[in-house]
Amino acid sequence: MATLSVYLSPFAPDYSGVSSVMFDLNTVTAMHDASGCTGNYTGYDEPRWYGSKSPIYCSGLREIDAILGDDEKLIGKMLNAAKDIKPDLMAVVGSPVPMVIGSDMVGIAEELQARSGIPALGFDTTGTAYYDKGVTLATIALLKKFTSKGITIPSSLNILGANPLDFGKGGNLESLKGIIEDRGYEVIACLSMGYDMEALRMAGRAQINLAVSRAGYLIAEYMYQEYGIPYLCGLPFGKVREEEYMDEIRNVMETGRNKIWKGDTYEESEKKILIIGEQVQSNSIREALETEYGERSVVVGCIFGKEENLSSKQDVLLECEKDIIEEMNSGNYKIIIADPFMKQLMKEDNFATFAENALYAVSSKICAEETPLLMGEHFNKWWKKYKSN
Repeated sequence: MATLSVYLSPFAPDYSGVSSVMFDLNTVTAMHDASGCTGNYTGYDEPRWYGSKSPIYCSGLREIDAILGDDEKLIGKMLNAAKDIKPDLMAVVGSPVPMVIGSDMVGIAEELQARSGIPALGFDTTGTAYYDKGVTLATIALLKKFTSKGITIPSSLNILGANPLDFGKGGNLESLKGIIEDRGYEVIACLSMGYDMEALRMAGRAQINLAVSRAGYLIAEYMYQEYGIPYLCGLPFGKVREEEYMDEIRNVMETGRNKIWKGDTYEESEKKILIIGEQVQSNSIREALETEYGERSVVVGCIFGKEENLSSKQDVLLECEKDIIEEMNSGNYKIIIADPFMKQLMKEDNFATFAENALYAVSSKICAEETPLLMGEHFNKWWKKYKSN
């Protein structure tokens, strides 16, 4: 019962992460479930869904199918869909029921590929892990299947770990692209928002990678090992940090050495600011607060998992709603930065200033309009509302 959520809705799961990676590609993507998980993804975890033509299907799994393990029914449906759509790729995505009955999603994908001649991928997602695991799993699978190392394109880069569950409809990503392109750099692939199969194939030729989320960091690590592409992990929040970010891009390009932005470690007992959210984004907010405003003792509360290489000593893992409530109401913080949906977790005697930073993976449509622009000087305008308090 320790992980029971009374106030918060469940955070976006791994199958939504996989599906979001496939969203922009010409695919036949089938979620193997009875329609609940598919509806959860399309209705709550995918802000691009309404008005789109992305072919995400539900297998229509029924009780008798689960009992008899009738994989042929799913395979037949996908083959028929492929005849109409003529996709570049087919993908089969798992959910809790296939996990329980032991469905082999990878095996089903191999059967699909053998019978259709169309590349296919299977993902043994379970719905019990968070979306960033699915994003990492799907992106690396795509890279393995379609991307190879080629002649490096000078002054080029990929953006890795870009996902609507972290970035909403993409205002911050468009701002980031603008900052980069205004300095003369070419964005080859933005994985996984606003890209196509050609960009995916070309991704191995980038000079460096920019990891903009925890999933992006794990993907960047894979690409560094596989293709030798160095990376910068972080986001240019704040006017001063924007210029320093561009300096770091040049430095990584020149030296080939990876760089992670995560903020400083402090031994001070007093804590002042708590940032709850996605780890790389939260680290970048901390970097901006330190550089732009001289703030100290900033703690990142990791709610989707804590990557030690991205952590400072004072950071905490918040594994469930109970952990979040206890940390927020510990009395240690003057300012708490979190999704607006979490404000209800603050007790009446907690007088900390609450700074809103909406995450689609946490509050979906409820707070979607509250996602602030934070790139470059937009961060300074956002923080001005809370700094005076």
